[in-house]
Amino acid sequence: MIKPIPVLNFVPRAELDAAANLSAFVDLCRASDVLGASTQFESNAWDIGYLKGQNKVHRAIFSTLEASAEAKPEPSMPAPFLDFAKATTIYLQDKRPVESQAPRIAALRSIEAALRQLNKASRPTAVNPDVLDAAVELAYAQTSAAVAYRTAGQIEAIATFMNDKAFIHLRQVWKHGRKRPTEGGTRISVEALKARQEKLPSRAALQALAGIFLKAVEVPDVLISSNTALMICAPERINEVVRLRRKCIVEGDGEFMGKLGIRWAGSKGFENTTKWLPTAMGPVAQEAVSNLLRVTEPANELARWYTKNPNAIYLHAGAQHLRNRRMLSHSDIALILWGDEFAVDAAKAWAKKTHDLTPHGDSEYLFADMEQKLLAMLPGTFPYMPGDANLKCEDAMAVMRVNELHSARGTYLCMFTTVDYQTITNPYGAREGRASIFDRFQYTEDDGSSIKLKSHALRHYLNMLAQTGGLSSAEIALFSGRKDQKQNRSYDHMTSEEVQAPIADALRSGFTAELEPVQVERRIIPRDEFIGLGIRAGHTTKYGWCEHNFASEPCPMARDCMNCQEHECIKGDSHKEANLRALKTQTEYFLGKARQALGARDYGADTWVAHHTKTLERVNALLAIFEDPNVPSGARVRLDVDNAPLITKDNVQPIKFVRRSRHKALA
Repeated sequence: MIKPIPVLNFVPRAELDAAANLSAFVDLCRASDVLGASTQFESNAWDIGYLKGQNKVHRAIFSTLEASAEAKPEPSMPAPFLDFAKATTIYLQDKRPVESQAPRIAALRSIEAALRQLNKASRPTAVNPDVLDAAVELAYAQTSAAVAYRTAGQIEAIATFMNDKAFIHLRQVWKHGRKRPTEGGTRISVEALKARQEKLPSRAALQALAGIFLKAVEVPDVLISSNTALMICAPERINEVVRLRRKCIVEGDGEFMGKLGIRWAGSKGFENTTKWLPTAMGPVAQEAVSNLLRVTEPANELARWYTKNPNAIYLHAGAQHLRNRRMLSHSDIALILWGDEFAVDAAKAWAKKTHDLTPHGDSEYLFADMEQKLLAMLPGTFPYMPGDANLKCEDAMAVMRVNELHSARGTYLCMFTTVDYQTITNPYGAREGRASIFDRFQYTEDDGSSIKLKSHALRHYLNMLAQTGGLSSAEIALFSGRKDQKQNRSYDHMTSEEVQAPIADALRSGFTAELEPVQVERRIIPRDEFIGLGIRAGHTTKYGWCEHNFASEPCPMARDCMNCQEHECIKGDSHKEANLRALKTQTEYFLGKARQALGARDYGADTWVAHHTKTLERVNALLAIFEDPNVPSGARVRLDVDNAPLITKDNVQPIKFVRRSRHKALA
């Protein structure tokens, strides 16, 4: 997805005071099209689009902190802070867009409440460090530490923004000073064990999911169990599952010959991608997709109809004769809706109570009036899926006929809806007061209690399997659809025993028995030898010496010695020259692989080609100097950023580099 280009730019005027600059800022944002501000600025509850995987419209509600605590939309934040909050939401969305406005609005609510608490009359220009500190305290008093920490970060960002735009004056940068809450402590603590158990599905839940997948016959059960099966094939988010295309199965070729893949929609900054499944999960994925295509085919037929005929309702074969009717009776309405002309009472309720249709004559209704009410039931983003402007409903897997998943209501034969997050997660039973799919199939925990599952638990479970299976952080991030490898940490649930198991197994199997001692004389290098080489602070490397002083800062090259200008090699050291030649062989191999990946247009391959090319050039430059008879043994060789060598002997005489002949000679 292409990131939108910012269109708003507010520059405070030095000759104006803070209140005047603030007023000009609000006027600028009020007229903006960002978040539809120009049409809904005066409203205190904004519709700002659909979140991925959800059918309901995401809303920004500018209520007070106290109202939000009671989940009430009113009262709204008082003036003049209200207009400032709206303008700030607009401006920051333009500069740093986010999917959900909730964290930013929570921060604005906390700041406004702090102003009232300190008797500053909800004036944005009265914000100071005391107000900001109080806002953080209010945030922590209302929500959990994890949520409050994120709110505090938004308060800090808003404070910086207000100071930069001259709405307030802070003599120094304000920081909220709160520490990130720990999430489980050490691997061996009781708290860590409990945290792991809460985030992972139980053994009974996994067995139940497998059993339900095999036993499911009814449409709701097939839909839930098959979508869940796909989430066990790969660690996908719910929003990615409900955005699968009907043609999502990929048969591998080339190096993936015989493999099965699924095309997944990306989220959280990760691009759309094809993920190749473990061999054992291929048949499961195929069956799950086949099940979903089958049970959603009636809804898909409706989606195709409405894409071609957006202004006419679909009529099934038994109701086609009503197409040109001007008036409809209750039995006609029942036939169109549910295919049951005898459901007269339900049709009366639908027409009069639910949709307030105007009756004509002897309880008849205009076909056009009914058609208008039905067409209004199409998804708000039709012909596209909610939360995905690139996926048409007719191409999506997550479509069902209205009420098809409801056990006590008749299925509409003329209208479809989209499957969203709650459609799949509610039957898991994680919410109190709802019968779960586990209850219906009579599965329980080992102690007889009801099984309750959170959908994200499956993602945690697959990540744990990947970690215990030895996948690298990069592979796990790619497998899980993460843009940043650091996000893997929240999914690391290996115990200390599991972390050590591969090492222990290797030792028990005699891994070290075949290792031969390296026949190299090892001795401590006295500091005076470093001084003799002109090195005041340094350490040895596989290829030579490095003069970097770790007391001043960590290694800025991450031990990428060949590309470091502080690194020196000594001609004549056979052991380190052998290491250098081994590095050349390895780099040539990895460069070849990187070029193959670049040819296949793999993401990030160009970066590796550039890195390996640069490393190989520097290795070849060093080896050329070592092989040059004009450079004496014991010479110290250092390459600069352009690979030009600086060669010295005994820390005294520099050796000049003659570019034309590429020979070196003592000065």
